[in-house]
Amino acid sequence: MKMLLKIFLSIAVSAVFLNAAQYDILSKTKRGIIENEKKQNKKNSDILKFDWINPITGSYSHTISTQTSPSQTIDNLSISLNQPIFRSGGIYYAIKYANANREFLKFATSLSEKSLLTNAYTILLNLKNLDLSIEKQKLLIKNAAINITVKKEQYLKGLIDSSFLDNAILNKNSLDIGLLNMQSSKVDLEKQFKVISSLNYKTIKLPHLKLINLSKFLKSNLVLKDSMANIKQTNYLKKMTISKYLPTVSLFANYNSSRISYIGTVRDSYKQYGVNISMPLFDINRGKNIQLQKLKYLKSKLEMIDKKHQEKELYKSIVEKIKIYYKKIALAKKQERLYASLLSSTKDLYKAGEKTVYDVDTMQNSLRSTKIEKYIYKNDIDLLLLSLYAHIDDK
Repeated sequence: MKMLLKIFLSIAVSAVFLNAAQYDILSKTKRGIIENEKKQNKKNSDILKFDWINPITGSYSHTISTQTSPSQTIDNLSISLNQPIFRSGGIYYAIKYANANREFLKFATSLSEKSLLTNAYTILLNLKNLDLSIEKQKLLIKNAAINITVKKEQYLKGLIDSSFLDNAILNKNSLDIGLLNMQSSKVDLEKQFKVISSLNYKTIKLPHLKLINLSKFLKSNLVLKDSMANIKQTNYLKKMTISKYLPTVSLFANYNSSRISYIGTVRDSYKQYGVNISMPLFDINRGKNIQLQKLKYLKSKLEMIDKKHQEKELYKSIVEKIKIYYKKIALAKKQERLYASLLSSTKDLYKAGEKTVYDVDTMQNSLRSTKIEKYIYKNDIDLLLLSLYAHIDDK
């Protein structure tokens, strides 16, 4: 067991968390939704990046007035632009905010994608474990049936009273009910899996996952990257808010063309252009708005510290649980060797006429049951690793 733990600890220090999970496990529809969300995020960020550029506005009007005789017709065309070119850093921070928003949405989408993928493999592993547990349960039921047969023979010969036979019958009945419950749980899991994947779970190769060390886990952590992007967002938003109350320099241009038809036709057109400097002189909520953004920025930094602590504790708890499962595997191997030895001895005694075929079958079923436990524990380790994998940026 000590050797097994040493091997585990060396893996924990040096191994890489492999990205063996394939996104093909997700249904085409699910993958399409994710890709669509990525495209939407990109477009939203592109729009936000150029949101500070004002549109060029055009208008046209056609007016008929009967106030005069003959009636008067006026056609007017106007094209105007009012574009800020300097906002005391506001334009620069708006662009930076858009880039930070793109990064934030990218990590948020990756977390959502990873969550869906991890959920699919978690259900898959649970299904595999349930199949193994059902197989083990059937072996236990076989042993319980053998026990009933033996107890029945002993009871009819007067060697034991009826309570021993009753207990054997009740034990098998309890195991039978347990098997039915497992089969019912499997139906539920299969339904959940079909919602996410269109593949047959029995044909899917399980992901090969290994443990990454703590520093690499934190460095490639999607939750922390998402939180860092949020800090950048709130920082630029704070600076944008401050710049709203500082001087703004704008270029404006206007072109007007009109045609008046009365007794004759009069045409007129002119241009206007120049520079405009503006600044809010008084806003009752100025201080509150700036303070609010500062508080949001401070909150994002505190959340980053808190999430980093949570991620560290998550990693440590997973490592401790994996150690326990390695100990369970070691115990299962020890028990397997014991049953293998007992089975060999029982077969020899059976050949000598000192043991029955029931004893051989019981030992055989117990050995198979112990072997199954090892695979269940290994899948349980992968389930723990998946909970870490959900937070890893492997792209």
